[in-house]
Amino acid sequence: MEPPGTAPVPLAGMPIYPDTHARGIVDSLEAPSKSKDWHPANAMAIKLWQCLEALRDIDIALENAGLQKNATKKKRQLKQFSVQLHSLAKCVVRLCDQIVGDPDARRWLKDGTTAQVSKIKTEFSDLIPINHKGELSVFRDQLGGHIDAKLSPWSAEEILSREAISSFGKWLHICIHALLDLMKLDVYSWSVHAETPGQVRLMTIEPFLITFEVDEEIKCIVALHLSNRPPRQAIVDVIEKVVKESQWMFKPGEPRIRSLKVDEPDAWNTFSGSRSAWETGSEGGAT
Repeated sequence: MEPPGTAPVPLAGMPIYPDTHARGIVDSLEAPSKSKDWHPANAMAIKLWQCLEALRDIDIALENAGLQKNATKKKRQLKQFSVQLHSLAKCVVRLCDQIVGDPDARRWLKDGTTAQVSKIKTEFSDLIPINHKGELSVFRDQLGGHIDAKLSPWSAEEILSREAISSFGKWLHICIHALLDLMKLDVYSWSVHAETPGQVRLMTIEPFLITFEVDEEIKCIVALHLSNRPPRQAIVDVIEKVVKESQWMFKPGEPRIRSLKVDEPDAWNTFSGSRSAWETGSEGGAT
């Protein structure tokens, strides 16, 4: 039943109602069965949701580190931050892999798009050292995730001398840049809880939320709703907060994202070819 006073807007013979619920995306610490938020409904949305979970952890870590006035305590907070940053970077790589290998993505996307995603993954992996000998991996494994059994003050000094901590901000913003581009692809499906037994509610094309009647298979469309806050916007909201909270991690003139901006509609892939901008010090922006 629609909210009182909600007037349907006719489209192709079926009324479309506004979805008046203010939805976020389900949190891993919530009970999914009780949540009215968006739930990932295909493999690509699950991989995107994993990126969001890493961003939520980063958001909390940045809040805590930003409150520290003592330089040593702030550095100790960043030591632990290496775990969340490494997790986000790995999640971005897994999202690329899922899109490239997913048969639905290959069917839905324009020719050549998955090849561009593969290129993003390659350039991303060149920019962020997350292989087993990479600086971020070594830092996380020996100092951040746990105290390595062979760690000594001298080996810790050697690891710190590589100045990985000073690159954390740049690596974070590179993750965000790649993720924002991947989010532009229309390959993510979402669901919300249906109050009526025998119905499912899915969003495969933003911002349309479709209610289906199902038996063993989908029988018919029951209702159409127009979401005022599609799922990807909830992720953008977290990213905007992380971008703002991470500005203190950069020195003047270092490459970074200062704010988000809207790209040209046909230019979804702004990440490919950005390596020189991230390495030479020109400041960046992303959608």
